[in-house]
Amino acid sequence: MADVRRHGSRARSAIFAPLSDVGRAGQVEQRLTGAIRSGVLAEGERLPSEPELAAMLGVAVVTVREALVGLRAQGLVTTSRGRGGGTFVAAGAAADEEALAERLGSMSRAELHDRGTQYLLVLAGCAELAAERADPGDAESLRTLLPDPEAAVGAWRHADAELWLSLAALTQSSRTTREVVRLEADFGMIVRIPLSDPDVRARTVTAQQRLIDAVEAGDADAARRCARTHLQATLDRVARTQAEVHDRHRMPRSAS
Repeated sequence: MADVRRHGSRARSAIFAPLSDVGRAGQVEQRLTGAIRSGVLAEGERLPSEPELAAMLGVAVVTVREALVGLRAQGLVTTSRGRGGGTFVAAGAAADEEALAERLGSMSRAELHDRGTQYLLVLAGCAELAAERADPGDAESLRTLLPDPEAAVGAWRHADAELWLSLAALTQSSRTTREVVRLEADFGMIVRIPLSDPDVRARTVTAQQRLIDAVEAGDADAARRCARTHLQATLDRVARTQAEVHDRHRMPRSAS
């Protein structure tokens, strides 16, 4: 498997930040599961070693070991021994289109609206603070996260999640960054359903470039407006997709 070593990035610093309640394997498993399902941790990526994970998360090595057992049982990671070994994100671990549609369809319109509102407000606030607090070189680092236009949909989703996590890290607030990690794990995969459409991907990269330009210029108002406009358009598209899913589920019952 590919060894994607990018653990020094701001997004990974957020994923592997210390847990609030030390000593609970369930929290480790939950955080890593969300990061894998949402595409923040990419297929084939090697996780830090057990001692490294324990130090990053502020838990005992035995706690990390127990969490990894749970991840392996879910088929989310694989572990190999020997030279070049380690624990890697398993192929196909990220949620596929069918699983995403099923998750979206299980939500009510009210739940989608509620979750989307929180997601938009938090991430737009992160964009605003990032523009105020970023160092001169941070914008260039953000640009390296923009995906190749020809990349697969999974790579686009991964890159988009990492961009928002990196913006959260630029707020210089560990509490805010942890909240964005939680939101990404819980809801990020739903927000990125529209990225399966090439037109949406084209509009997304344009919005990302504008947002990074605003961060680079230190223009907090422009960064917030750009983030809100882009995220609202995305959430509107998700809502339309949900309506289509609900309609498909109702059709067999009405036909009978």
